Amino acid sequence: MTKRTNSTRPTKTNEMAARPVVISTGCPRGIGPEVSILAAHHLRQQVPAILVGDRGVIARAAARRGLPSQWIERGIDLDGALEFDALERPSKRGSREAGLYFYNPGPALESAARLLGRPTAQDGQAQLAYIEAGFALCKARGLSLVTGPVSKEVIAHCGLKRAAQFRGHTEWLEHLDGAPYSVMCFQSERLTTSLVTTHVPIKQLSRLLTPELVRRAVVELYDLLVRVGKKRPSIAVCSLNPHAGEGELLGSEERTAIVPGTHAAQAELGRRARVIGPIGAETAYRKAAGAAFDGVVAIYHDQATIPMKLLAFGDAVNVTQGLSIVRTSVDHGTAYDIAKAGIADEQGMISAIILANRLAASARRV
Repeated sequence: MTKRTNSTRPTKTNEMAARPVVISTGCPRGIGPEVSILAAHHLRQQVPAILVGDRGVIARAAARRGLPSQWIERGIDLDGALEFDALERPSKRGSREAGLYFYNPGPALESAARLLGRPTAQDGQAQLAYIEAGFALCKARGLSLVTGPVSKEVIAHCGLKRAAQFRGHTEWLEHLDGAPYSVMCFQSERLTTSLVTTHVPIKQLSRLLTPELVRRAVVELYDLLVRVGKKRPSIAVCSLNPHAGEGELLGSEERTAIVPGTHAAQAELGRRARVIGPIGAETAYRKAAGAAFDGVVAIYHDQATIPMKLLAFGDAVNVTQGLSIVRTSVDHGTAYDIAKAGIADEQGMISAIILANRLAASARRV
């Protein structure tokens, strides 16, 4: 995720809420700490940032990108009790140099563990600790969580017994939250989409697909679309099989799961939305890119992420719907290959923070 000097992505902050945002900074050896501190600095006059991660790693990233050392040094270390009621408030003129806060849920990383590039098991444990501490902080204080990129593989193989089941932020946060379900979504100016299934093997899709999963993905996409300003949104639901199954020549999942799920969602939403499908994914995304649909429901992971990254890579924000807290994330990975170069692009993190505050200020519509 390299820096682009001609970016036209949104950086307006006039919709910012006064409450702080919690940023779990991701893998300490990737670009997460870099984009986190750059975004916090960019938005410093609008929103306090609570960076969950190793302060030494974050400070090193700041220095590499030329951020003012005095600003970093003024950052406050939160104690283990997470007592930080004295957050700075806006001045009477409506502007301020926002507070910068650091919270490390574990011991500081050793200097050898702060080297950029290939991660170790210790880095996997740190990544998981940052996620869990960030969530606990948001849950306790009613704050929004923005997550930096992590390595699923490194976390799952970090040696912690519970971590072996880690498959991604979405599923892990659903478990931590005790939510009945969660839905992965991606939002950008050009395209908004939700996923019926997330990080599961392709060979299991037919067995896992149910009308209820389809209904949830439609309804949660509706909620997201309305909260970002769409009125009576039109939503296309993709098929699983090519060409919507070709009258079941290519499969029956459309009839057994997608059609009843689509009908159930339309019945629930009534006149508040228009739900169409199932239709072929290539048609759904092509028409959505041309503004014929406000959103698209994908059946599986890559069905959504391929068009999303073709149309809006770096612009899109990952949103987890269904949780009791607001959670957003960048749409890129750890980028270990460029972590040493100091060229990471923070605009995706800026967009994630802006959307988190926007969603926090709006009530759920379903």
